[in-house]
Amino acid sequence: MSDDSCWFCADPRTEPPPGGWLVDDELWRAGHAPASYSCAGTMVLESRRHVLDASGFTDEEAASYGAVLGRLVGAMRAGTGCDRVYQWSTMDKYPHFHVWLLPWWRTSGSRGPAYLAETVFHGAPEHDVDRTAARIRDALLAV
Repeated sequence: MSDDSCWFCADPRTEPPPGGWLVDDELWRAGHAPASYSCAGTMVLESRRHVLDASGFTDEEAASYGAVLGRLVGAMRAGTGCDRVYQWSTMDKYPHFHVWLLPWWRTSGSRGPAYLAETVFHGAPEHDVDRTAARIRDALLAV
């Protein structure tokens, strides 16, 4: 099922994410967030099917979500050297399941919601985003 008015359902989008799609299968897609949205290494994992949240997952989506998330988080840690990966999901602007994955380092000046507020929409240089997306892709392929 898709919703023609949903940005996530629009396919193809005008531009692929920086570094291209790092996960792209029949159930899930993930790519780097736009450079202007967050720090280098920030990923967005989204369902292919138009569904609001995990309560609407099919059995197949529910069974595969943990595995795809785990692979992506591991690749992010390997590709960025981060200590943790914060997960943030509201489906506020677009009611389509997607989760933001933000790298966090012990050297970060803040943690928790304050880190999210300080990091999102502050942007990163495009060359850093492209290089980081490539390292995350390499880590995914190594698994």
